[in-house]
Amino acid sequence: MFNKYLKTIHATITAKDPTKLARWYEDTLGIRIGVELTKKDRLPVYFLKSGSRCEIEIHPSVQPHIGLVVSDFEKASKELASNGIALRDVQFTSGGWKIGFFEDLEGNLLELEHRPKGTPQV
Repeated sequence: MFNKYLKTIHATITAKDPTKLARWYEDTLGIRIGVELTKKDRLPVYFLKSGSRCEIEIHPSVQPHIGLVVSDFEKASKELASNGIALRDVQFTSGGWKIGFFEDLEGNLLELEHRPKGTPQV
């Protein structure tokens, strides 16, 4: 069952000013910034965490999606494949995370994500 690999779920939202929005979540709602990912000449990406298995990702330029962070990318993707779900755009992020995308029955975008030890953790 796929759920045995699931560690965390994150919702991704876009922001014109990710830093300002991340600070708002932190200052107004008390949801702390867990990780700030920066790249030269790009706006930062933030992962916010409130102590549960849920996170908010604030990104300047991606399609909103639900991220499913798993303990084993290969086993989880095989489990999805056994249910007729093919991942697309499988890649490694600049932070070393492995990701791939798929859609649910209604066309909502989901991201399968693995964060190996030694990479940024939220």
